[in-house]
Amino acid sequence: MNKEKINYKEKAQEALSRGDLGKALENFKRHCDENPQDLRSKLKVAELLLKLGKKKEAIKVYKEVSEAYAQDGFLLQAISIQKMILRVDPEAKEVSERISQLYIEKAREEKSSRYLPPIPLFSDLNKAELKSLLERVETKIFPKDSFICKEGENGNSLMIIIRGEVAISKKNPEGKDIWIRNLREGEFFGEFGFFIDQRRHANVKAVTECEILEISRDELEKILKDHPRIKEVLQNLFKKRVLDLFLALSPLFSKLNFQEREEVFKRFRLLRIPPETTLFRIGDPPNSLYMIKSGEVEIYTENPLGQKILLDVQRSGNFFGELSLILNRPRMTQAKTTQTTELLELTKEDFEAIIQKYPKFRSHVKDLSSRRIARIGEVLSQKEVQKAREAMV
Repeated sequence: MNKEKINYKEKAQEALSRGDLGKALENFKRHCDENPQDLRSKLKVAELLLKLGKKKEAIKVYKEVSEAYAQDGFLLQAISIQKMILRVDPEAKEVSERISQLYIEKAREEKSSRYLPPIPLFSDLNKAELKSLLERVETKIFPKDSFICKEGENGNSLMIIIRGEVAISKKNPEGKDIWIRNLREGEFFGEFGFFIDQRRHANVKAVTECEILEISRDELEKILKDHPRIKEVLQNLFKKRVLDLFLALSPLFSKLNFQEREEVFKRFRLLRIPPETTLFRIGDPPNSLYMIKSGEVEIYTENPLGQKILLDVQRSGNFFGELSLILNRPRMTQAKTTQTTELLELTKEDFEAIIQKYPKFRSHVKDLSSRRIARIGEVLSQKEVQKAREAMV
């Protein structure tokens, strides 16, 4: 009669809960003998060896696990363990070289591409460059619910998530904290400070316990100097995140979640408009709505004598031109840039497609537009105001 297979991992965890480190180590070793691919359990073996004062044995196991991760293409995990080894033995510099060699070999195999980081921040580096980088980066552990970065702090480094999940948020002009998105293993943050002003532009909070790989600005600049393609990738992602942040904080799109904003973002066209350019006139067909990325736009009308009457001045983050789209009628006002202005244009067809796909967006736009009609009601004729309100019912 066959005996039921012993679950050594459960026995090890039971021993840990009793504080019996020796018994836990014995059972974790037996589990790893039967399951050599369970690298997390091997890490527990190394951790327990270290706690029991068996430093050399612990380092040997750490090296085995680090090499296994690197050989499989999981560079971030390999780096994390490399840093553990160096904390135990600062002289173990050969680990960086071994990891670099294994990862470079794996990166050359086309079939391993699915394991590489989501950006080619490491995969384009040669062995010497990667080794140099690994020796200079730092790893940090952040408990669940702790802040990794706070908006407004100095920030001159790029951070990559080795393990865990973080939430990105930012305060809107009213001071309300707005959730932007969550990031997970392999994704990075801190690019705003790197490209703009060396300050943090959002709050980053650990949703779970997180292990973060930090690359200093100086080290990153060295990499980018020799690898312009990596800089291009970072810049493109930076632009995408800037616009996502822009949409998240916009009163027009703030009700949409991250996935919905991603869909909306694809429909926008970025325009650079010279100063004193008329965007539309009274009576023009409603072809688009606009959001201001940077610059300034005057919204105005004319009285019966043809004199200009300023209704509003719109700046970065504001939107305009949506009333005519909602009402499906010619423009009731005029719009003109006062300076060089970057606009995000959403065509009538794309606007209608978004409204059809996201009904909550329609009601939100109507609510915002009703308030806008109320603000300009003193200037527009009562007849025009009444027509606009009836059209929105």
